Amino acid sequence: MKFISTSAKLAITFISALFVLTLSGCMSTSEPHSDNRAWVTTWATATEDIREGFWMSKGHFPPKPLENDTLRMFMRTSIGGDTLRIKFSNEFGTSPITIQVAHIAEAAAPDASATDGAINTDTDTALTFGGSAGTVIAAGETVYSDPVEFKLSPLDVVALSVRYGDIAEKPITGHRGARTTSFFATGDKVSAPNLADAVKKDVWYTTTAIEVLQPDPFKTIVAMGDSITDGYGTKYNHHTRWTDYLAERLTNNPATATVGMANVGIGGAGSEMSVERYGRDVSNIEGANWLIIFIGVNDIVYGNNRPASYVINNYKAMADKAHAEGLMVYGVTITPMGKHSEDADKESVRQEVNHWIRVTAQKEGFYDGLIDFDEIVRDPQKPTHMLPEYAVDDLHLNITGYKTLADAVDLTLFEDK
Repeated sequence: MKFISTSAKLAITFISALFVLTLSGCMSTSEPHSDNRAWVTTWATATEDIREGFWMSKGHFPPKPLENDTLRMFMRTSIGGDTLRIKFSNEFGTSPITIQVAHIAEAAAPDASATDGAINTDTDTALTFGGSAGTVIAAGETVYSDPVEFKLSPLDVVALSVRYGDIAEKPITGHRGARTTSFFATGDKVSAPNLADAVKKDVWYTTTAIEVLQPDPFKTIVAMGDSITDGYGTKYNHHTRWTDYLAERLTNNPATATVGMANVGIGGAGSEMSVERYGRDVSNIEGANWLIIFIGVNDIVYGNNRPASYVINNYKAMADKAHAEGLMVYGVTITPMGKHSEDADKESVRQEVNHWIRVTAQKEGFYDGLIDFDEIVRDPQKPTHMLPEYAVDDLHLNITGYKTLADAVDLTLFEDK
């Protein structure tokens, strides 16, 4: 049974150089290259405003000063390529960030972030910015590194090592839910074989995407979601989100081996927040072709009696934006809420929202297909709960549950038509 249906030039002065670098970082460069290749996202994360006084920021500031020191972060990519670039963001900063030097390397092992942060030094490659070793990212801006030759295999784990200059730590752009350990080392350690003695924290800062040059039909799926998509309940450093498992299936299936995966889930997010960040976290994903919308449970559980129409209207707003950009949109049903469904009003809203996703959304042209995660993981004997073997708590899944979600996705939806 299918659970998803179809549907420059260097400047003479520092100021002018900074201008050029900042401009190049802000401009879209997704147009085809002379060899008919274009930038396609192989890894991305949602940007978060980690600031003082915001409940989501608690405990997520850098564990030590970043200025003049090295941060090494690990990311598992999806599609491969031989030329890549990195996107750096100071979206939420209120002062410039200086990158003195940045390197990319292959991780020594897929789980190197779980131990000593080791890299394969034979692959250690310096990044440049407008031909220079470093750059300055103005407050509120993003910057791309120059294209660099780098052999990236599908599902590779890479280490991005950045030595910062001036950088404020509050506020800072990052992602709380990395669920992959980053290494905070003293001094210039960008090419160090390992960072066993570094301070560690499971968070990403300033880096939001890795892109590769690829021809058609390479394209990317963007998964918009909350903590279930961000990976609460996964095994840290082992890439066990449902989107990770889906990336593996896509890669191993010849018909979808050209499909990348971008996870832009944010723990604690609701549907209105998702509409507000759409332009930042979806529109800016190079090569995006599909949007999966899996959001809404926080609106129901913690939303102070928000009606189904509130969630549905936010779905419609995202779908309209996506369709206007030429994306296919797939809706995902809200999974069981366990004890939270003991509130009959909340469960009624979930059922109403799920009915709209299953039936009305496609009839009215908002969604191009359905992923019925609710049907996959609910307990037939107690459908307001997940099957015990899939659940880590009333709302979140464990590794088995996340793999089950990914295994249920009909890959034909992502085949080149």
